[in-house]
Amino acid sequence: MSNEKANEDKLKKTMFKNKKLIIIISTIIVLIAGGIFGYFMNVKSEVDSWADKIYPGVQAYGIDLGGKTKEEAVNILNDQLISLIGNKIITVTVADKTFELKYSDISPSVSADETVEEALNYGKDNKMFEKKKMIENGVDYNVDTVLSYDEEKVKEFANSVNDQVKVDAVDAKISISGSNISITPEVTGKHVDIDDLCNKIKESINPDPEKVEAVSVDLQDYSPSITSADLSKITGVMSSYSSTFGASDTGRVENLKISTGYINGTLLMPGEEFSYNNTIGPTTPERGYKEANTYVGSKIVPGYGGGVCQVSSALYRAVIQANIRSTERRNHSMTVGYAKPGLDATVAAGYIDYKFVNTYDFPIYIQGYLSGNQVVFNVWGNKEAMGGRTYELVNEILETYTYGTEEVQDSTLPEGTRIVTSSGANGYKASGYLITYENGVQVNKELISTDVYSTRNQVVSVGTKKVEAPATPTPEETTPPESPTEEVPAA
Repeated sequence: MSNEKANEDKLKKTMFKNKKLIIIISTIIVLIAGGIFGYFMNVKSEVDSWADKIYPGVQAYGIDLGGKTKEEAVNILNDQLISLIGNKIITVTVADKTFELKYSDISPSVSADETVEEALNYGKDNKMFEKKKMIENGVDYNVDTVLSYDEEKVKEFANSVNDQVKVDAVDAKISISGSNISITPEVTGKHVDIDDLCNKIKESINPDPEKVEAVSVDLQDYSPSITSADLSKITGVMSSYSSTFGASDTGRVENLKISTGYINGTLLMPGEEFSYNNTIGPTTPERGYKEANTYVGSKIVPGYGGGVCQVSSALYRAVIQANIRSTERRNHSMTVGYAKPGLDATVAAGYIDYKFVNTYDFPIYIQGYLSGNQVVFNVWGNKEAMGGRTYELVNEILETYTYGTEEVQDSTLPEGTRIVTSSGANGYKASGYLITYENGVQVNKELISTDVYSTRNQVVSVGTKKVEAPATPTPEETTPPESPTEEVPAA
């Protein structure tokens, strides 16, 4: 029994010792676990404190954003980075000249919100202890940004550069004296390709304050609008027309001279349109135009520029007989003395013009001058292109409208006296035809226009004044005043 008891006591002692050991071990485990948990929580707390901050070492173009909130970082970029960028310069070299484009001149701005968002998110997807390491040791990470600027200001700069380096092209010129043609050659111009320069500037623009940008472009040759090769196609007179005028009205003659002078030397390239009104300009006294008889309605009144419609009508005849059609042409409301019905072209500043387009593939040159009592127009061009053909504008009267007589009583004239105070004019319906001749033989007849002209009644003043002594009155008729030769609108 004693041995059994001894063994039992021994077992009890062993169990006690083991229980004590378990308690100690458990206690150690609890302490270790508590320490680990505490450390974990401390790390978590530290990491969480950087959730709304940018990790140390994150920068944008040398500007440290570490430890900054989004709002703080945005303000820093908008302040510091824009200031640094604004001081940058792009050097532009054109030929032997150098220009500088300041970033501040093109209104630079950065995408601060997007840039800071990227900076703030950097490393935030890592595991907690990796984040702790980044916080403690910092990182080496650069965030790029997008630089915005005013592209229109870049173009303005490019245009300014071009204005300072360009060499203007000079058109070739032609002068004709008599039958002699003289051509002055053109001068080739030089300029900057604006689009190319703008593209190179845009490609070089960079938000990095430390990056140096330089752009280089060459001057490009460009030809003038008119070359000697173009003008050399003018070889002779394609058509001519002259219109006779009276020399007694000096004001009218002066107007003919002025308006013809403005037209003389007109050069029209292929496809270019001629406007009579734009060419001669306003018919004002300030520009030298004089008063002369004109139509205002059915009355004859003086007006500045009287005579310019004779010039437009003569030019119309010369141009259409060069086989060039009108794009705008209108007949007078009543017949004129210098042109048959259907063969005239009236003008009125502001609403009636005479226009045509050069439909040939070569330039035409209009020569105009006064010779004696005639207005003369010659249309020069490639005479060989006419192919031996000539053209003539003729008219055909379709209808005639006979004018009537209006009598006006005049108490200042002796009874029975009759004086024609305004001559009458028949009205017409007439067509204009362009006749084509080859070697003097008619080969075509083309209808150009059909025009209607109103009548103008004759006006007779009839005397009603009683005479004291009986006498046999003898009716009288005076010579009517000179008919106007054109129409212009009332002022």
